[in-house]
Amino acid sequence: MKPDPRAGFQFVAFGDQRALIRDDWPALIGVIDDLAARRDRLLFLVDTGDIVDDGTFSDQFRVLAGLLERVRRVPYLVAAGNHEVNEDRRGPARANTAAFLSSIGEPLSPERLYYRKVVGGVRLLFLDSNDLVYREGNNLDEAAIERRAHVQMEWLVRELSDPAFGPDATTIVVMHHPLIQSSAKHREQARELWDYRFHGKRLADIFADGGVDLVLTGHTHTYERFRVTRRDGRGFHLVNLSGKPEPWFLWFGDGARRAQDLRGNEEAWLYEKGWSGLTGWTVSQEEVMTKKEVDQLGLFTIDAEGGVTLSISYLGRASMEAPVRLLWGGHAGNPDSLRLKRQK
Repeated sequence: MKPDPRAGFQFVAFGDQRALIRDDWPALIGVIDDLAARRDRLLFLVDTGDIVDDGTFSDQFRVLAGLLERVRRVPYLVAAGNHEVNEDRRGPARANTAAFLSSIGEPLSPERLYYRKVVGGVRLLFLDSNDLVYREGNNLDEAAIERRAHVQMEWLVRELSDPAFGPDATTIVVMHHPLIQSSAKHREQARELWDYRFHGKRLADIFADGGVDLVLTGHTHTYERFRVTRRDGRGFHLVNLSGKPEPWFLWFGDGARRAQDLRGNEEAWLYEKGWSGLTGWTVSQEEVMTKKEVDQLGLFTIDAEGGVTLSISYLGRASMEAPVRLLWGGHAGNPDSLRLKRQK
């Protein structure tokens, strides 16, 4: 990388732009290409998953590669979504996904679709949340999923305890499925992921104890941002960047996927909707897209001290002229100071 990332850098994040069923991809790629041409510190792209409609068919990855050709000079990092791995059902989907992502330069395989990247002083951990969500059901190899999930969680705990990263390090987790969400679609999966335990410890506690500052997710086809804080002050931001609901015929997403404004009533609402183990946690919904849903991307800026700034661009399909909201953060290593606030 020509710019020294230790002096600060930027990356773009987005998700759920499935290549073969939407026309959003070319427009989104055009906006990203323009950003990359004007910003020499924009070093890579982050996709929160669902990059194709069905990873069982390898030709879909070839179509995706063609769509990404315009921005091939910018590295592309992906957290595996449920569509590219066919929700962990038996078949070639995981192998196809691993083959497509092989250029990332990590030891990926059907058994391992998670990895670490370090840029400057920032640690990015890309998880395969599919193995934590799809655990039993028709045509699932439950034993294999359980084995992969256990090995992945052992890896995650080791990564978060790596002595090379002190308490002031900035740590970002990227995974497809959210732990907290307001939309009805996939709510059960979010509840289960919030309650997912490894050696008796909730995933949220593993994040908090491991110094995770920011969790980027997708899956719900909306945009919302939460601050999740434990009683001891440790916690993380959860930012869902995953496009918009689609009001298509036989598409059970529009109303079910529509985000809801929970501000001021978050924990009572989550408790009512079935989230357990909220005692000792504060959940604050800081921003949510509930009306005039449009696709979006996030431009993240990391400063030399590890601070995080988030700018959201909402994309209108007709003109692609989007309003921009700027948010900024303090030093990410301090659990009390990563506070993404609206910038006037």
